[in-house]
Amino acid sequence: KGISDMHGNLIEDVGTILTIYGMRIDFHLCPNLSCWLPINDVQGLSMKNMLALLAVCLAALMSGLEISSVPVILPVLEKEMQANFRELQWIMNAYTLACTAVLMATGTLADNYGRKRIFIISIFGFGLTSVMCGLAGSTLWLIVGRFMQGLSGGAMLTCLIAILSSQFPQGKARSRAFAAWGITFGFGLGFGPIIGGMLVAWF
Repeated sequence: KGISDMHGNLIEDVGTILTIYGMRIDFHLCPNLSCWLPINDVQGLSMKNMLALLAVCLAALMSGLEISSVPVILPVLEKEMQANFRELQWIMNAYTLACTAVLMATGTLADNYGRKRIFIISIFGFGLTSVMCGLAGSTLWLIVGRFMQGLSGGAMLTCLIAILSSQFPQGKARSRAFAAWGITFGFGLGFGPIIGGMLVAWF
């Protein structure tokens, strides 16, 4: 039978509403539409959610590792680049300043141009600026690279939350998605110093 939408209008062509893997699926009674969706469509919807969650968790892991691994290598940077205390402070703070400065602007850009597009651009930017930081031959270029990395990292962080909120509806599906994101981000923060120290020891 018909149901009412959020504006109180009666919808006549909806038969049954189910939630499968956190995705709402409407089974229509219209003559032009099949009564039941093919099982492949249902599997495709759940796979889309899983791929989105996987991408978000990987990005959160990279962000967490980046934040917590840098303090471990500061003594090495001081020795190899002959950096003074002020330069070391800028290497640390450039990322944080850029990351916090871009949060509000990213939300507006994501609303205008799409969350997926901004998310992909921010991931590519994060990867390129990470390479730039790795190849930096002076503290000046490292600080510039860290600032640009913070811009892309802040944009990526904003898009992560927006994607989870839009991809997963209210209820258990959203709770589990945010729990997976939080655990992955916390794993990156917790093991960042260990991984940073291992990289310094090996290379």
